[in-house]
Amino acid sequence: MIAGKVSGLPTLPTVVARMIELVDNPRTNTKTLAKLISHDQSLTARLLKLANSAYYGFSREISTVDTAIIVMGFNAVKEMGLSLSVYDTFKNVASIHNFDVNRYWEHSVAVGVAARFLARKFRIGDPGEMFVAGLLHDIGKMILLQYMPDDFNSVIDLMQAEDIPFFKAEEQLLGITHGEIGYILAKRWHLPARITACIYAHHYPDRSQEYAQEAALVDLADFVCHRSNLGNEEHRSPDGFDSLALHLISDTAQISKEDIIFIQEELFAELDRNDMLSSFYGG
Repeated sequence: MIAGKVSGLPTLPTVVARMIELVDNPRTNTKTLAKLISHDQSLTARLLKLANSAYYGFSREISTVDTAIIVMGFNAVKEMGLSLSVYDTFKNVASIHNFDVNRYWEHSVAVGVAARFLARKFRIGDPGEMFVAGLLHDIGKMILLQYMPDDFNSVIDLMQAEDIPFFKAEEQLLGITHGEIGYILAKRWHLPARITACIYAHHYPDRSQEYAQEAALVDLADFVCHRSNLGNEEHRSPDGFDSLALHLISDTAQISKEDIIFIQEELFAELDRNDMLSSFYGG
């Protein structure tokens, strides 16, 4: 039923799809990538804005796409292009009662930054891919809100009435979660398997099998951001984190529940340096 309702999901914009192909091709040079990006005025403007942000700390103003790519690196440019495409695709989805879309985007960017930070800290997964996985972990909510607003409202009402997480309310009412819905879009956009798995299983990391650690890492990033009040209320306990997910992460990196508060403090410092959110709204 749901798959039929979202059968009209958008495809990835042509320029961004081509950009991803170029970045993933080891033969691509800066000039070729810059030529492609320069054909899109909005993408060019946002790329230059991000390259000139405090996050990169370049000593002089960056005025050309070529220089921006050199400063940021190919993978960061790919992250930005994909991130902005997602935002542009769903930016006109309106807030409803008890769900603020602006807060949704703030949370999504924060989880992306947190996932990239944690990937570097614990050496799990590729930091760039983990950023995208974190950014897109809740994209199924946008699909649900856009294509099935009445069902979305019902999920919100049940979540609040029974004081349960959003995904638990989805399971009760719809028999499917936003992770599974987001998986449909990820497959349609031919995203890498690691990102697709994290979107699908960020609330049930063990279900992703090959990428269980990465999914657990996104789950931790999501939890820390909610604990830091970065996002809509999800009714997740501020004192507890899924023990299975913690075990999956700890297989590679020793981490305890007591460490989470320190991760939270480090995340705020990282968010202060990151300018991705302003590049969304300033496009």
